[in-house]
Amino acid sequence: MPTSTPPSSPSSSPLPTDQQLAQRRQEQYETLKRNLALACLVGCPAIMALPPRKLDLYTFALGAVWVVSANQAARSYTGRGVWQHVAPLADNSALPTERAREVQRALREREERERGEREALGRRDGVRERGLLEKVWMGDEKEGWKERRLQEEREALEEGRGYGSMIMEQIWEVWNWGKKGEGEGDGSKKEGDS
Repeated sequence: MPTSTPPSSPSSSPLPTDQQLAQRRQEQYETLKRNLALACLVGCPAIMALPPRKLDLYTFALGAVWVVSANQAARSYTGRGVWQHVAPLADNSALPTERAREVQRALREREERERGEREALGRRDGVRERGLLEKVWMGDEKEGWKERRLQEEREALEEGRGYGSMIMEQIWEVWNWGKKGEGEGDGSKKEGDS
């Protein structure tokens, strides 16, 4: 004889509901994202280190994937992405105490005051202060260097020297840190002569 089982209620059914199924899929998706992010955090630098090591589109793509995976890993562990961790550091209001905000404000004011003093001093002397890039590019050259170079070039051409000898003279000057070569230049004595 067949035994009949009482009908079960929908809430106690062994089959998952749509909501439970969606929640389980979301958890699986988050686990997959976290594991993939961790794999990319290790794998991308390893692939970039393999030969041939070159800086090309693929290297930049691997770097971008690494940054995205680092952001995802940070988000999965802390709930905030990398950029959300960095942003409070740049925000003045995120400092922990009022005393820290006062110190930072005082430092900024002093920095602005010193910058203003340097600019005023530069204007008073009539000499503009060069930036770092300009200092590296131009070296110790003063204003009007183009005119001086053109004058030197005209004088050298009038003396009968060619461009090849002027180029070699420039190379010699750079190689020897600004010292003139033997018998070259303005006719001055060699080093060591009295």
